[in-house]
Amino acid sequence: MTRKQVYFIADGFQALDLFGPLDTFMEANACVPNAYASKLLSIVAGPVRTAYGQQVNADFGLGDDIDLDDLIICGGSGMRTLTLGAQQLAALSTLADKAERVFSICTGAFVLAQLFPEQALTLTTHWRYCENLARQHQHCTVSADPLYIQDQHVWSSAGVLSGVDLALAIVREDHGNSIAAQVAKDLVVYLQRSGNQHQYSDALALQSGDSLKLSPLMDWLSTQLNQSVTVSRMAEFCNLSERQLTRLFKQHLNCTPSHYFKTLKLNHARDLLCEENISLQHVSGKLGFNSYDSFRRAFIRQFGVSPSHYTKGINR
Repeated sequence: MTRKQVYFIADGFQALDLFGPLDTFMEANACVPNAYASKLLSIVAGPVRTAYGQQVNADFGLGDDIDLDDLIICGGSGMRTLTLGAQQLAALSTLADKAERVFSICTGAFVLAQLFPEQALTLTTHWRYCENLARQHQHCTVSADPLYIQDQHVWSSAGVLSGVDLALAIVREDHGNSIAAQVAKDLVVYLQRSGNQHQYSDALALQSGDSLKLSPLMDWLSTQLNQSVTVSRMAEFCNLSERQLTRLFKQHLNCTPSHYFKTLKLNHARDLLCEENISLQHVSGKLGFNSYDSFRRAFIRQFGVSPSHYTKGINR
């Protein structure tokens, strides 16, 4: 069955908020033919300008009769400040009620929140605008941390590129891990940025002052995932004492060096589990865990699900 997706845009929308998710879903069609079909919706059909002045043409206007499964509301400076008239808002709300799922990309959450005024929603948006969203729409709980959030049939995502993370999560929900992994590979993106991953990545947290001392170590650790690396060895790599290194990690990443390295290993394990015909014991041994049981316990602590449960969606 083809899922009919409609993207709502208005003048001043962010181009990547549209084309990031759209390309993700269209790429999925190469793996699952006719999985998704897409159309563009605006206040009126016709030309719509991006935030930087380029134009696209909307297929539909809010007065048109539209059949849809997913309503996707894009963000951008124009969407964040968009004022809809009563009839326009009613028409868009009717579409949202008809849709099986409603997504917002970045500051599209400012429009989405208007569509469900009586529903207590948990949403996210770009970290810079979370306070404004919470203040303007007090029926919503706004979280500045995650990359995306699902609240029943309503999904919201953080800034710009997290729309691709949300779209990959939807592909994974619709067609399983294996298809989502192939789409991510074709797009040359990192598949497993989970929704509860913070908007600020480890790399971004390290782009100032003394924290830059950790960047070479982080790069090196990413090449040592099948090894056992002690804190002493890490400190030696950085020409720091163990105490200095631990202080830097706690200050800038809020964790110890050993915890950070274990997290790297587990994230890599999650990627490996998306490969077909790979054994859980092989993954455990490849990453240097003493036993499968210790790997399983660590995986559950990190992701809230066992490795075997995680792989169940791969061949759906």
